[in-house]
Amino acid sequence: MNTAKSIVVLNNLIEINNDRIEGYEIATKITEENDLKNLFSEFQETSLKCKSELVEEVKKMGGIPVEKTKITARLLKFWHNFMATLNYREREDLLNSCEYEDFVIMKNYRDTVSNNLEHLTYELQIKLKAQQLLLKADHDKVKELGDLMLV
Repeated sequence: MNTAKSIVVLNNLIEINNDRIEGYEIATKITEENDLKNLFSEFQETSLKCKSELVEEVKKMGGIPVEKTKITARLLKFWHNFMATLNYREREDLLNSCEYEDFVIMKNYRDTVSNNLEHLTYELQIKLKAQQLLLKADHDKVKELGDLMLV
């Protein structure tokens, strides 16, 4: 196992969680619906928990945890979608945007882990799988709420 590569992988996951925290912070500000504000706050807490665990692991390895987000074209598209949502504040549109972004985040998380297994201890792999399950549970909640809008 290459410790430097492990730190890079974990820092990438920290950035993914930072993006998610920031995204749900914006979603919380956009909506006027208290149930969504509460839900989005829960989702932020999920990523804060994941991030905290990742930061601890990076420090254990002697690394420096990243503090920034990963502003990519995908994330910029996310902000544009939110800005559009801001104009009409439709619950369904906001839920769909959040569900899509969580799907992309889950895929990035899964790909980051699966493409770097040789750089992660078994214990870390277990911890990251547990984090993936937490993110999936959040995704499923927002997807279910969005699907309820269709009936």
